[in-house]
Amino acid sequence: MVRLSMAVFGFLWLLGLSTVQAEISRNTYDTILDMVARTYAEAFNERNERLRIDRLWPDETNQASAWREEDRRGEIAVLRMPGGIARQPIINADAFTLIACHEIGHHLAGPPAVWKYSVEGQADYFGVSDCLRRVFPKLPEYSVLREATTPKIVIDRCRMVFESREERELCMRSAMAGARLTRYFAHKRHIGYPRFEMPEREIARQTDMGLPSPQCRLDTYFAAALCDPQKSASAADGPPWLCTQHPQQTHGLRPRCWFSAAGAE
Repeated sequence: MVRLSMAVFGFLWLLGLSTVQAEISRNTYDTILDMVARTYAEAFNERNERLRIDRLWPDETNQASAWREEDRRGEIAVLRMPGGIARQPIINADAFTLIACHEIGHHLAGPPAVWKYSVEGQADYFGVSDCLRRVFPKLPEYSVLREATTPKIVIDRCRMVFESREERELCMRSAMAGARLTRYFAHKRHIGYPRFEMPEREIARQTDMGLPSPQCRLDTYFAAALCDPQKSASAADGPPWLCTQHPQQTHGLRPRCWFSAAGAE
């Protein structure tokens, strides 16, 4: 008998069906989830866990989630990925990849956490800094990156941090995946779209364990895209995908709109 060990971490709100044509096909949906599963199977094996991605393409629910189960063979890290999320008009293939990466982050990103699950902001950061950085190079470029439609601030900062063309394009593609996803969040709240040029001004006194604002989440995705693993690794104070404050790393820090170093663990 399988027993549920934790309530579902909701990621997206429920939404009515849309008549607008979605960008993601069933084949694209499966290709993305195949690649995420292959990329992280070993990481879960090292934790003596199994990764299971529940593919619910016919399900119109617009809520991805991560939770844990246990059976006679041990613990199972579960991702629930309904097709209704992929069919939302605002969600393109890169944004859907980020959704799956975010849910992986709930399992693997570490503290700040609630029970065994990384909080939303930490899962957001991991989703870009570790997961998209590993998964995007293995996937077709479904969402064609065009500098003409990428904000100048994204182009300039990615060029300032990274030297190679491949790294810069990955930085821009990751940032724009975050932009597309946070537009969805803002649309659901009936507020204006977040902007790279207008980061969240509010500073959290304590680490936010819930859902940050769409603007704060965009700030997090952008920071994670700018985290240079080569420089962050030299700090030896955390995983290589996590940029923390030290002389060689001036970009890519978790934004203070949700993260507070004091008592964050």
